[in-house]
Amino acid sequence: MKRGLSWFAGEWAALARSPKMLVSLIGIICIPVLYSGIYLWAFWDPYGHLERLSVAVVNEDKPAEFEGETYTIGSDLVKEFQADRSFDWHFVNREEADRGLAANDYYFAIVIPADFSERATTLANQKPTPLEITIKSNEGLNYIVAKIGQSGIQKIRQQLAEKLTLNYTETIFKSLEELKDGMQKASTGAGDLHTGLQTLSDGTAKLAASVKNNQASITQLDKGAADLKAAIAKLAEGASKLNTAYGQIGTGTKQVDTALGQLQSGGKQLAAGLDPLAKGAAGVDQLIAAYAAQHPEAAGDATYRQLKAAGSQVSAGLAQVQASVKKFNAGVGELVTKHGQLVSGVNTFAANMKQLSTGAAQLSTGAASLYTGVHKVSTAWTALIQGIGELTAGEKKLVDGSGELSTALKDGASKLTSIHSSQGLFEMMANPVRVREDKFNTLPNYGTGMAPFFVSISLYVGALLLTTVFALRDNFAPPPSGFLWWLSKYTVMAAVSIGQALLVSLVLTGVVGLNPLNNLDFAFFTLFVSLIFMAIIQLLVTLGDNVGRFFAIILLVLQLAATSGTFPVELGPEGLQTIHKFLPITYTVEGFRSILSTGDYDLLRQDIWLLLVYWAIAAAVTIIMLSAYVRRKKRRKAREAQA
Repeated sequence: MKRGLSWFAGEWAALARSPKMLVSLIGIICIPVLYSGIYLWAFWDPYGHLERLSVAVVNEDKPAEFEGETYTIGSDLVKEFQADRSFDWHFVNREEADRGLAANDYYFAIVIPADFSERATTLANQKPTPLEITIKSNEGLNYIVAKIGQSGIQKIRQQLAEKLTLNYTETIFKSLEELKDGMQKASTGAGDLHTGLQTLSDGTAKLAASVKNNQASITQLDKGAADLKAAIAKLAEGASKLNTAYGQIGTGTKQVDTALGQLQSGGKQLAAGLDPLAKGAAGVDQLIAAYAAQHPEAAGDATYRQLKAAGSQVSAGLAQVQASVKKFNAGVGELVTKHGQLVSGVNTFAANMKQLSTGAAQLSTGAASLYTGVHKVSTAWTALIQGIGELTAGEKKLVDGSGELSTALKDGASKLTSIHSSQGLFEMMANPVRVREDKFNTLPNYGTGMAPFFVSISLYVGALLLTTVFALRDNFAPPPSGFLWWLSKYTVMAAVSIGQALLVSLVLTGVVGLNPLNNLDFAFFTLFVSLIFMAIIQLLVTLGDNVGRFFAIILLVLQLAATSGTFPVELGPEGLQTIHKFLPITYTVEGFRSILSTGDYDLLRQDIWLLLVYWAIAAAVTIIMLSAYVRRKKRRKAREAQA
């Protein structure tokens, strides 16, 4: 035991006697803080300085006129850019933007097309045209910046969409207000129309009843006119025969006396028959006049005009017939009175007889005209009844339809009245869904989020670089045991770990600005992680020397890609997802995140136990391997001594 402790002290003494080695160890102690500190400092808050990124803005938009207003959305957007300091804006033309992108002067360019404002005026069209903004990204210059530009354009697009929707919503509700007033007025008018149509329908019904009640009189008048026509035809025929027989009057005075008696009797009957016809015609004229008084609008009806003309023709014909009959009866009376003078005045009577024949013929013609007019009146009366029936049916439909229209307009106006417009409603419709961000385990900046990964990598690199200046396979004297050999090397590595952990903790929290939930927990866990990595690197390098370092670098590369330090492991290839849970940095990253942001100390304790398993396996394998090497070397020396 004493020999082992002496050898252990000698190992440390040999190290202390080598200034070059001490300087190298001090440099190795600084490696993790240089790696993690400088990297985190450089990228501590990269999104906080986007105003340094040069971006070209090309505005080719032209003003557009719509409903008496001028829209200059492109110029308005440029003004917002000028007031905004999110990027280093450069307002140039298209040629300058293309040249700047090609020369890497701009990271990306925003192009506002010439029809930008004009497209905004098509929102009310049946087929509106969406607004378009073109972003030209120089992804070859920097891919991340190109994606930032796309995110910025999406924000601009959302703001423009909200603004346009707000304006369009205000226009729609303004139209709804006008529509509401119009529907209320239309509802009132429709009610008045319904009342008027109902009154008209009632009047038409009364007219239809009156016209139907008088149809029998019209039919009787038509029949009387036909009979009159036939009677007058016979009268004309008799007058003609009388005139012919007058030539034989000299020889047939007796026959003339008889004929004169018949003629006088027939004239009286004719006069008696004409009186009812005249009264019927006068009644028809009065009925037509009454209809015209009740319905002034009938003056334009063709049937009405035809009926009125026919009635006038009948009245005129009857008046002519009555005048002729009176004249005829007077002539017959005079003929009878002066029959005694007939013989002596036969030459004079011849002229009167000729006049009688002519009057009878005229009377026949007038009777025929009278019949034609009365028949037209009868036909037109029937058509009038049919037309009034159709008019009544149409008016009923109008009454029903106007009632439904009034009710519908009233309901529509009532529903529109329930819609209340306000600026708050317009803004809600323009942006109905708002995102309320409720952060869980918030991070103050990009650097804090990346610290768990870069601190872990820096400690691993520090442990790996230590083996390039501190020999793990050589000793100042043969070691008495594998355990002491492992312990002598690991204690030096542990001392370096303490220095690395102190420097990393002090610089990151005091200089860079890292703010753990607990500074002591961060410092102790940093030391713990460094000790774990030291044990793993000691195993690999002790086992394989340079080959072991090569495997350590491979392990580093795998841990860079598969430990979800930057992107979630689920986004990587399936092969890397498989080995993710077997890599030690997976658990160091989780532990640092628990201390820096999440506060999940249950997960931290679980990670510590898993890392202790890595340490125990690495230390045990190293001790076993070194112990086997020491025993093998002792047996070789024993054989050489015996030889």
